[in-house]
Amino acid sequence: MVEILRNKSFATRFQILIEIATHGPTIQQRAIAQELSITPQAVSDYISQLEGESMITYLGRSRYQITREGVNWVLKNVREVKAYFDGIDSVINGIVISPAIAEKDIKKGEQVGLKMINGLLFATVDCQTKSTGIAEADAKAGEDVGVRNIQGLIEFSYGIVSVLVVPGIAKGGSRHIDLALIKTKLKGVGHVGAIGLESVAALHRAGIEPNYLYDVSGVVIDAALHGLSSAVVCTEEDVYALVSNLKDRNIEYSLTSL
Repeated sequence: MVEILRNKSFATRFQILIEIATHGPTIQQRAIAQELSITPQAVSDYISQLEGESMITYLGRSRYQITREGVNWVLKNVREVKAYFDGIDSVINGIVISPAIAEKDIKKGEQVGLKMINGLLFATVDCQTKSTGIAEADAKAGEDVGVRNIQGLIEFSYGIVSVLVVPGIAKGGSRHIDLALIKTKLKGVGHVGAIGLESVAALHRAGIEPNYLYDVSGVVIDAALHGLSSAVVCTEEDVYALVSNLKDRNIEYSLTSL
C-alpha cells in the first residue's frame, strides 16, 4: 500500500500542504487545525517540519506558500494514490457483477457486448460494442444475466427534456394554451410528465394522458441519465424548480411557452 494511506503522519503532512496550496498564502494554523480535526499545536509542529524540509515558505503574519519541492511531493503522492486506486478499480471490476438483459440466447463464460436500448442495459453476443464483459450464466433472450469483468465505456447519449410551460390558474390556466402547439411538441414523445393541475388539464384538453404525475423531476432526470428523452408539461410557478434540478444534473433541456 502507498505510504500516504498507511501512515497517518504522512497523510496529515499531505493534507496540510493541500490546505496551504488551496487557501494560502494567508491561512491561519487554527483554520487548518479545524479543517483537519487536529490541534493547533499539531499543525504548528507539522508546519515547522515542512518548513525545515523546504516544502513551504513562511512569509510572515500567518502567510505560507508551498514551494516547488512541496508541489512536486504532493503530485508524486497523488500519482501513487491514483495508480493504487486504479489497480483496486481493476480488481473490483473483475469481482462486481452487473445485471443486464440478454438480447439473444447467451452461454455462461461467453464474452458479450453491452449496450443501452430504451434506457435498459442489454448483453449481446455481438462484441463489436465499446464495452464488453463475461456472462456469469446461461440466459435465454429477455432474461436477466450477470456480467463481470466489464471493460470499456457503455456507449449512449444522455436524453433531452422538453419543458412546456402552462400559465398558472390566475392567468387562465389550461384555457389559454395553444392546443395545436402542445400536440405538435408531444407528437411521438414516449415519456410525458405533468407538474401542476393546470398541466394535467392541458394534456387532457390535447387528448394526451401523462405517464408521470409524481416526482416528475426525478423521473425525467433519471430517464435522461439512461439515454431517454422526455417532455414535462409544467406550470409557470413550478418551472424554476424543475429547470434548477435539470441544471444541477447537467441535463440538456428546452423551454416552450404554451
